[in-house]
Amino acid sequence: MIRIRSFVVAFGVAGVLATVSLAGAADNIPAFRGREGKWEFMLEPQYVGSTTVDMAGGTKLDISDDLGFGFGFGYNFTGNLAMHLNTNWTFMNYKATIATVDRTTGAPGTAKTSGTLDTGTVATDLTYYLLKGPVTPFVMGGIGWSMVDSNISSGPPQNYCWYDPWYGYVCDSYQNTYAKDFFSYNVGAGVRWDVVPGFFLRGYVGMQWLDTDNGTIDTTGGRVDIGFMF
Repeated sequence: MIRIRSFVVAFGVAGVLATVSLAGAADNIPAFRGREGKWEFMLEPQYVGSTTVDMAGGTKLDISDDLGFGFGFGYNFTGNLAMHLNTNWTFMNYKATIATVDRTTGAPGTAKTSGTLDTGTVATDLTYYLLKGPVTPFVMGGIGWSMVDSNISSGPPQNYCWYDPWYGYVCDSYQNTYAKDFFSYNVGAGVRWDVVPGFFLRGYVGMQWLDTDNGTIDTTGGRVDIGFMF
């Protein structure tokens, strides 16, 4: 968790410093040459807001807000239309109130637990820029696939061994956890600034929905893209 936070902060600071440095040299910055027909790569620090999930039978999950990170590749079909393939992940703390039933009396009750969810999403997004200039608002939307790992063990540890040519036989263990994949979709809106040819910044806020067996889970968040166009 600390490493992820440090990673996000480091890239955020790097982006700010780069912007300030470029702004100070504005007189020497080449003219904007457009986006059409160009590829781009983005580093994507992000923030995901907290949410509450009400599940069947009265079980409730309170998920805290947190920082995450990701990266993406894209192509600009025109100065207004682009497509990106993004992947991102977060590690979010949660508290769960689980509905229970006493095996002897049948009386309902609750149990409380907490832990950390590992989440990861791969999504294809379409972005429409309202203007063709270096500073433009935009809207975006996409579909993807999200993985959620509860980090709760689903069975006993499994031991395995292999032969290493340097160290001989090496053994380790692995424990399966409850994890599941979900179809997801998202929308967002923000602003892009092509600072200099080959370097841009994007910031946006948006929502993501996950289709689960217990209904739809929605989260709100924001992202800062530090991008390189070529």
